[in-house]
Amino acid sequence: MTMRVALGFGLLTLVLSAHELEDNRATLVLRDKTHLSATVFLAYPEALHRALAPQREFGAFLLIYSAMKPEALQKELLRAQSHFESSTHLVSAPGKDVALMNWVWPDLKQVQAMLQQRVMQAMVAPSAHSHEAPVEVHFDANASQEITSVRVQFPEEFQKVLVVAYRPSQTWVEGKSMSPEIRF
Repeated sequence: MTMRVALGFGLLTLVLSAHELEDNRATLVLRDKTHLSATVFLAYPEALHRALAPQREFGAFLLIYSAMKPEALQKELLRAQSHFESSTHLVSAPGKDVALMNWVWPDLKQVQAMLQQRVMQAMVAPSAHSHEAPVEVHFDANASQEITSVRVQFPEEFQKVLVVAYRPSQTWVEGKSMSPEIRF
């Protein structure tokens, strides 16, 4: 039995370490002159691995963390999230740090299910490449002055992040009336 477990673990580690990452991305939206909202679409299991147990193989990380008791996993998630929050920086012109707040992370049950699903996928169909949806992380930034431009820094564990930024335009349209021209 021990030989089977070791062989299974070895196969799982090999399969999971070869997992192709989807690109991380972030959307920054300037809501008004001083309020920016952000959504980060993240390969969360990989970021957690790099933050919590980079010395372990990815497969070993998934096995250990997916089987943790909820209280222990929650403690580890809070540790990682605290690190991610303190390592994310937004600087507006002319070089002022903007406070980031209202972080929204996936909950404990969602994360544990995601980790368990990755383990099960590797065990059931090791050669299949699954495209899992990225995890959404939200936060807000409120500046004391008008935001005309920003620079953003993400934690090293996020690796490369594609940033899309825009300022939406709004206009009211009365019922049965044609709107003014809407430009893109």
